[in-house]
Amino acid sequence: MSALGGRSGIVRGSTAPRRRRRRLTDALTLRGRCFLAAGVALMVCGLLLGFRDITRIGFLVAGLPLLMLLLARRQRLSMRTTRTVTPSIVPIDQWSDVNLRVENPGPATTPILMAEEQLDYALGDRPRFVVPRMAPGAEHLINYRVRSTVRGRHRLGPLGLRVKDPFDMTLRLAVVRGTGDLIVLPRIVSLSGTTVAGGLGNEGTIPHMIALHGEDDVSVREHREGDDLRRIHWPATARTGDLMVRQEDRPATRRIVLLLDDRATVERAPRGTASFEWAVTAAASIANEVIGSGTNTFLALGGEIRSGHGGEHLRVEEALTELAVAELREPVQFVTTMALAADAAASGALCIAVVAAMAERDTERLARVRPPGSPGMALVLPVSDSDDPVAASATATGLRERGWSAVVITPGTSLVDAWAAAAASPALQGGRR
Repeated sequence: MSALGGRSGIVRGSTAPRRRRRRLTDALTLRGRCFLAAGVALMVCGLLLGFRDITRIGFLVAGLPLLMLLLARRQRLSMRTTRTVTPSIVPIDQWSDVNLRVENPGPATTPILMAEEQLDYALGDRPRFVVPRMAPGAEHLINYRVRSTVRGRHRLGPLGLRVKDPFDMTLRLAVVRGTGDLIVLPRIVSLSGTTVAGGLGNEGTIPHMIALHGEDDVSVREHREGDDLRRIHWPATARTGDLMVRQEDRPATRRIVLLLDDRATVERAPRGTASFEWAVTAAASIANEVIGSGTNTFLALGGEIRSGHGGEHLRVEEALTELAVAELREPVQFVTTMALAADAAASGALCIAVVAAMAERDTERLARVRPPGSPGMALVLPVSDSDDPVAASATATGLRERGWSAVVITPGTSLVDAWAAAAASPALQGGRR
């Protein structure tokens, strides 16, 4: 998997975001506050006792941290960061290396800085390191590793800096804006013990099983820009005087439409996180199995449908990346998802749905995704772990009555067993209504 360059950022003396207004003395360290308090005490004692020398000493002691504070606020810190993540897309619970390049594009030499990389909580502890002095135009390279047991798009950065003066009396927090991303793929369960065949599309007239070695030319047409010159039909070209090419019939392809239910609420009940994560794992495992077998697969989720680019089939990496960043959405988007899935399956496809329990009207919409004459499979989950599986059973029953092979997922049901049960159902072969 290729490396990903993180977005770069630059900060010029900016401080970290604050929710409340900070006092001037908040930027002083414990040493700075001690000097300030000692100086004020000496000035008060000198004034009360009439010793001007003590007053002058107190003024100097108290003025030192204030002077450092003023200089620190006027200092213009200029830094830039660039992150390279290798690999940028990783399976769950796998390590990834991050190369953090810190540059000084400013005109002044930077001081020694304590730095902390901000990370998502799922990536573990935040790495801390020291950034040495850097001359104008210099750079410093830092390497660290991250690993996540949670799928998703995880943020790397921004870089936080702790800026101190030479006397360690002031502390200023700064942020070098700019982040990188690490995508962690969902967990994959092997389903190789059970196979299913995609639905036979009707966009071609030659079944896939017999169109193994090509067919004779069935027609010719005029040459179009982009046609392969090796397909030129010379006898027809000589007869008509125009450049003609062979028009070959396309073999019918096998399709699978995989649909993921990502509703955040179901009939005003919030969707359980465990239920959704089980669904994502199931969808990822099914996609890994069916796409790996060479079937043309369409992935429907989030109000959109994903397919291959440039006439190519959807790749396993593309499907898993989409599922890695899947999140709960508004229920209205799921209605759009079902409509797009129905359009993709209209010309013939095996429909596979991983859904939560739903109302009767939504069950009817989902059932219509499967076109007449094509099979359909559904894994139906409860809305949350605490839900009674009665609603899921009702949804599965409604789908079976409409020609689907539906299996209810109960606590403790393994994905392998559910997949095998759905594939073995007579409705998968006989669901032609």
